[in-house]
Amino acid sequence: MPASSAEAARLVFLGGVGEVGRNMAAVELDGRLLLIDAGLSFPSAEMPGIDLVLPDFTWVLERADAVEAVVLTHGHEDHVGALPYLLRALGRRLPVLGTAFTLELLGPKLEEHGVAELAERRVVRPDGSEVVVGGFHLRFLHVTHSIPDGAAVAIDTPAGTILHTGDFKIDQTPIDGWPTDLHGLAEEARRGVHLLLSDSTNAEEPGHTVSERTVGPVLARIVRDAPALVVVACFSSHIHRVQQVVDAAIEHGRVVTFLGRSMQQSVAAARRLGILRVDDRDVVDIAELDRLDPGRVVVICTGSQGEPFSALSLMAAREHRWVRLREGDTVVLSSSLVPGNEPAIHRVVDALYRTGADVYHVPSDPVHASGHAAQEELRLMLTLVRPRWFIPIHGERRHLQHHARLAEEVGIARDRILVCEDGDLVEVGEEVRVAGRVPAGMTFVDGLGIGDVGGEVLRDRRKLAADGVVVVVAGIDPHTGELVSGPELLHLGFVHEESSSDILEAARERVMLAFREGAEARVTDPSALQQHVRRVLKRYFLEVTQRRPVILPVILEV
Repeated sequence: MPASSAEAARLVFLGGVGEVGRNMAAVELDGRLLLIDAGLSFPSAEMPGIDLVLPDFTWVLERADAVEAVVLTHGHEDHVGALPYLLRALGRRLPVLGTAFTLELLGPKLEEHGVAELAERRVVRPDGSEVVVGGFHLRFLHVTHSIPDGAAVAIDTPAGTILHTGDFKIDQTPIDGWPTDLHGLAEEARRGVHLLLSDSTNAEEPGHTVSERTVGPVLARIVRDAPALVVVACFSSHIHRVQQVVDAAIEHGRVVTFLGRSMQQSVAAARRLGILRVDDRDVVDIAELDRLDPGRVVVICTGSQGEPFSALSLMAAREHRWVRLREGDTVVLSSSLVPGNEPAIHRVVDALYRTGADVYHVPSDPVHASGHAAQEELRLMLTLVRPRWFIPIHGERRHLQHHARLAEEVGIARDRILVCEDGDLVEVGEEVRVAGRVPAGMTFVDGLGIGDVGGEVLRDRRKLAADGVVVVVAGIDPHTGELVSGPELLHLGFVHEESSSDILEAARERVMLAFREGAEARVTDPSALQQHVRRVLKRYFLEVTQRRPVILPVILEV
C-alpha cells in the first residue's frame, strides 16, 4: 500500500551524483540510517598537495547513533575507500555487509587504518535471499562489473522497493560464468520496484559494452608474439583481467610475477577465495627476475593510471629496482583512462616508448573492456525492472542527463525521473521528490590531516603554484619604526634570480621607501607596516611582471 508522507523513507546523496567517484548514499527509515557505499576519489590537478578526497560525513555524524549498517556494492576504492575514515569518525562498531571478495579486499584497509575492530563484517550472498539488519529488509543480486562479486541491492520501504544497481554491465559471457542476475531483477520487477537508482557511467556510449572475454584473445596474441619480457598493467581488483593474463602466460610457456602492493593483496585475496586460479609453480617472486629468461616471464603490475610511484611509472623512468625495460620488451596498459588522469597516463606512455619497448594501450589497441553498461544495457535494465520512479546515479551531470533521456525513451514519464546532485535529500513516499539539501561537500586528506584543508587553503596553494611567493624580511626600531636591518627579499617560483635581478633590486628599493614613509608618519605597528609593504610590492610586481605572487612581509622589532 502506498505510504503517506509521514511514512516516507528518505534518500540522501552524499557523493557520486554529478561526479565520478566518492560514491555514497544513505536511506533513512523510521529514524534509522542504512549507508550504501563509502567511496573516495583522487585529487585533480587543481588540488595541489591533496592525497585523497572523501565525502562530507557531517550529516551522518550528526545522526551517528542512528546508523544501522553500511552496505557495500563492490570493492572498488570509489565505493569502499572512505569507509575506514568513516568508521574512525563514528567511533563505534557497525555491521558492514558485502559479498565475500568485497570484504576480503576491505580487511587489509581496515587493519592499516587501525579500525578493523569497528567493522562487524557480514558476508552476504548475492542470490536474492532476504537479509535483515535492524529494521531494514534487503536482497542482494549479482551483477557483472570489472571486479568479482559485484552486487545490486534491493531495499524495502513502506512505499515500495528501492533498487540500487551498484556499478554493472550485462555481460552474457563473463569469465567466471556468473552473469548479471536478470532473473532476479525480473523477480524484483514482479514484486514492484518503486524507485530505481542505476549506474550512469557509460550512458553516453551507444550500443553494448563488449564482453570481458573479448580481451583474452588479444592479450594471448600479444604474449605469444612477444620476443622478450611482457609487462601488463591493470587495476589490481580486476581479477578477471588478471586471470586472462595468467592464462595467456601459461598457455605460451611463461611464468607470472605480481608486482605492486595492492596487486599482491588483491591476488592473494582472490586466490584464497578460489576466484583466481593459478598454480604456485607458475608464480615466481619478482626478486627472481634477474636469473630468469625474460622471454619466459609475464609481470602483472599496477600503475595503469600513471600514479607517480607505481611500478609502471618507475619502470618508465628506468628507476624500478627489479624491472629494467629494454628494446624488444612488451608493455600493455590494460585499463581505461580514468577522467582526470589522462595527462599522467600519456606521460608514462611516452616514457615507456622511450625505453624501446613495444607499448599497447587504448584506444589504439583493444586491450580493455569497460565494466560499465552502455546505452543498450541501460535500456534493458530500465525495461526489465519497470520502475515507477527513476534516479540516475554514479556519473557526472552529462552522464545523468543522458541516462534520464534513455529512461524517457523507454517509457518512463519525464515527471517521474529526477536528476539529482550531491547533497539532495529525496523523500520516497507515494511520490518521489527532492525535499531539501544536506551538507555534501568534499573532505580533503592531506598527509595525516583530514578535513583541515579547505577551499581557502587550496586557493592559496594554486596561487603559490601559479605565481610563487616573495618573502620580505626586515628589522625595525620598535620606538620609531625606522629600518634597522634589511630588507631582504627571498622568493620561490616567482622570477629567475639572474635574469630578473633588476626587478628584485627595484622592489627592494621600494620596500625601503615604504619603511621611510612609515617612519616619517610615526607608524610603528608591525602589522600596519606589513600591509603597506604588501600593497607597494603587489602594485609594482603586477606592473612589471603581470604576476601576483603571494607576498609575506616578516617584520621583526629589534
